[in-house]
Amino acid sequence: MPRIPDEFDPELILARSTPEMRMYHPETTSTEPMKSVLENNPEIYFVPPMRGSEWGKWEFKPGAYYDTTTGEKHPYWKDKALPKATKDIEQLRSDIVDWGYCKIEDALSREQVEAVQKRVLEQAEGERLAGIAQKTPSGQNINCCVNKGRCFELLIEQHPDAMQGGALVEQLVTEALGYGWICTSMIAAISLEGGVPQALHQDQGNALDSKSPMSVNVLIAISRIDESNGGTLVIPGSHKTLSDAVREGKPVGKLPPAINIDAEPGTVIITDGRLLHGTGINHTDQPRIVMLNGMQKPWMRQQENWMLSVKPDVLRRASAKLLHRMGYQATTGTQTNEGHGFGAKGLPGEAAGATVAFRLAADAGEYVRVGELGPDSGPEDLNADFTLREVVGAAREGGKSAPVGITGLRLSPGEN
Repeated sequence: MPRIPDEFDPELILARSTPEMRMYHPETTSTEPMKSVLENNPEIYFVPPMRGSEWGKWEFKPGAYYDTTTGEKHPYWKDKALPKATKDIEQLRSDIVDWGYCKIEDALSREQVEAVQKRVLEQAEGERLAGIAQKTPSGQNINCCVNKGRCFELLIEQHPDAMQGGALVEQLVTEALGYGWICTSMIAAISLEGGVPQALHQDQGNALDSKSPMSVNVLIAISRIDESNGGTLVIPGSHKTLSDAVREGKPVGKLPPAINIDAEPGTVIITDGRLLHGTGINHTDQPRIVMLNGMQKPWMRQQENWMLSVKPDVLRRASAKLLHRMGYQATTGTQTNEGHGFGAKGLPGEAAGATVAFRLAADAGEYVRVGELGPDSGPEDLNADFTLREVVGAAREGGKSAPVGITGLRLSPGEN
């Protein structure tokens, strides 16, 4: 074996890679903005240890982030023009930009809310009986909801059959993230009496210095939420405060107090991924249900591994939009399968980037991958029923879909 050059010796490489020598070291190892946030606002993270049965009965120390109320009742916030539930798209845009969240009034009808509530409570009980319920400090989560009811599939699409205000929700998300955004997960978050409040945090874990969000969360109030039952805690405007601090290389100083978001059932709350938020405390004996439907830039890694977790029957009946939301549409830079997807634009229904056939072939035990081939390969190897060959052939026969954007509206030339 030839001698390896000294420059490739691991010990020598390590010796020449002390922190001050490393490129981009300050940026890649920075713990800002949360480092200075917690140094100057320790009360937004500290949750005193205690038994779950004690929450809801405890007399909290004044000033704790979770011992708060809604914006209209809070002494600091009550005179400020915080978001109110509305259907006015211009006001909703302004609320997201200024405060980091907006509230869309009656985005789900009463009947739509009742259908989701029934399915959530049934599924939660079923998972408890099966011994697989995911208990959280605040209560119980139902994960990968796409497998657990047709209503959830439609909610991920913002389909009008499940969300009457879906078109408005889609438009706002598209304006925040740009065309091509995808879904990171769909979770039913159930807050129960005695649950522990959640530390305030940001969902967007990267690019915090961006001028626009990389992710947003579509929260769907299935229960009425307020300070009494664990209404989501937020610090209004913190999305700008923290991102500005990172961009300018400055520490975050003292932040305003948190509030509980209040909303009627059927309200959709869109939050900027940089907004400080967390689950509040449910002081009541009734479960508080909020659907958490995260959306993000298409190049970001998704929270739910849709490629593996989605049931085959859900995939077979899924619409082009739902498949796109779950990441089954490849682009040159994302989610290609054995090269299929290079040159694709990632549009819903685009045959040049559709990858669901690979997953269904794997489910059937019929996925034939391309392995080692060469000039000495025999006819049997060269003419194997490669799944790639079948998918590419079908794409060529079917052609590319019409250029339809994520909202279902045709894009003007140059928009993709």
